[in-house]
Amino acid sequence: MTRSCTRCAAVLPLRKFPLVNGKPQARCSPCANSDRRLRDPLPAVKRDPDEIKILNANNLWFGPVSREPMRSIA
Repeated sequence: MTRSCTRCAAVLPLRKFPLVNGKPQARCSPCANSDRRLRDPLPAVKRDPDEIKILNANNLWFGPVSREPMRSIA
């Protein structure tokens, strides 16, 4: 047996709808997972000392970026 999701309008089998108190919900589990992912904050990015050294050396080598040549082309 199939059912359509009220949020994404996808026609999915009943097993894709989470049960609450024995009744399937109106939105499918992929929609619920997407909502949960959007609501939860992302974990902090861990700093890698080696990557910081490489980026700092790269910035010292190439210096500040000048956008003047691109203006003359456009």
